[in-house]
Amino acid sequence: MTDDGDVLPGSEHGPLDDDPEAERRAAAPRQPLGVWWVGVIGLAVAGVLLVTENLRLYGYAVGATMGVLALLRAVLPDARAGGLAVRGRWVDVTAMALLGAAVAVLASTLRLG
Repeated sequence: MTDDGDVLPGSEHGPLDDDPEAERRAAAPRQPLGVWWVGVIGLAVAGVLLVTENLRLYGYAVGATMGVLALLRAVLPDARAGGLAVRGRWVDVTAMALLGAAVAVLASTLRLG
């Protein structure tokens, strides 16, 4: 079979013809998103706080969201973690927890008004 999908001379089958389940597997998503919606909700709340000009609470909300996502990544199996599983479990947890803590600390040091 060529790159453009044509069947080569002498080859009567395409790559998916030998395996009837191959099309189903090819169409299935590689990794479910899992609990990604927790992060979306947390960041949406943070966005509302930002729009209402509450910058310190915005920083706390982003930091807390990162902390919750780190906790979820630590306790959920890879199949349920979905989009939170990027690298190894403890690399993901450490990165999210440290970044969340850094954002919260930076938010606490803001001099507003």
